[in-house]
Amino acid sequence: MTRSLKLKRQSLTRILILFSLLLLFSCQSQRDTSSLEVAEKMTGLEAANAYQEFLSGGEDENVRWNLVYSLFEGEDYDGAKKENDIALSLYPDNIRFRYMEALILEKKELYREELSVLEAIRIDNPGNTDLRERLLSLYSTLGELEKAKEEAWTIIEQDPKNKAALLFLSQDSPFFSALYEEQYGKSEEAEEAEEASST
Repeated sequence: MTRSLKLKRQSLTRILILFSLLLLFSCQSQRDTSSLEVAEKMTGLEAANAYQEFLSGGEDENVRWNLVYSLFEGEDYDGAKKENDIALSLYPDNIRFRYMEALILEKKELYREELSVLEAIRIDNPGNTDLRERLLSLYSTLGELEKAKEEAWTIIEQDPKNKAALLFLSQDSPFFSALYEEQYGKSEEAEEAEEASST
């Protein structure tokens, strides 16, 4: 056999191997995509199982998020926390996983831990009113009323008609009580106090 023929056979063999590998990866990619399409039609724990299976073949940030969210949606808060902790170690700068950590802690009624997470998030997102409203609620619930008041004032500076902040400040201030009533009507507390005084 001539040397030229040997080289042609080797080249042809290499080309066939490369083509086979490309075909294999193409089929694998197609299968993965279709399994994700199926998972996206599911909810809760059923979807979580499908996302978990997909991740067994390799890590993907969006699929990891879908897994954590599906576990949370399915009320498996321990499972969601475990997978979210993995996500935080892999993607520490992804704000979605940091917020999810707070939501999971809220559902597990671990309010001090939730507060700690939200205070850290607030540093990077000082203008997020929803975040500040949750902090206001937590401070109030945990009896840290001075911090709650500071949070309420910060919210009012950003959003002068914010219902949660006005309601909190109306508890100790006739001015804010009148402002709240003007914007939203009487608070439940004010109505209850009126009913109690009339009986």
